[in-house]
Amino acid sequence: MKPHDPDQNQGEGDRRSARLYNRDVRRYVVEGKVEEAAREAKQYVERDPAAAACDEQKARRGPHTSHGTRATVDELIAKSRTLVDRFRPLVRRIAAGVRRRLHRPAADRR
Repeated sequence: MKPHDPDQNQGEGDRRSARLYNRDVRRYVVEGKVEEAAREAKQYVERDPAAAACDEQKARRGPHTSHGTRATVDELIAKSRTLVDRFRPLVRRIAAGVRRRLHRPAADRR
């Protein structure tokens, strides 16, 4: 039986990160920072509505990588399979060359 790790990854997130996030949100609310943040946001929207609308659209699109693109998990998995498929023949050729130099037969060829 595997030992139970309460912080073990749970898929897209993990319990430890969720606990830390929830703790920080509670602390933010308890310290009374919500009203101040709401006032600042209202002032920003009133001062520059076009920029606020643009920022809202950016936030709705979600996080982006440093290259400005994002990929789903399925796309990343598909790309990794493509790379593996591309490199498999190269690795086999290199391994065969090493075996020839060492005069060893191939143990397992898939």
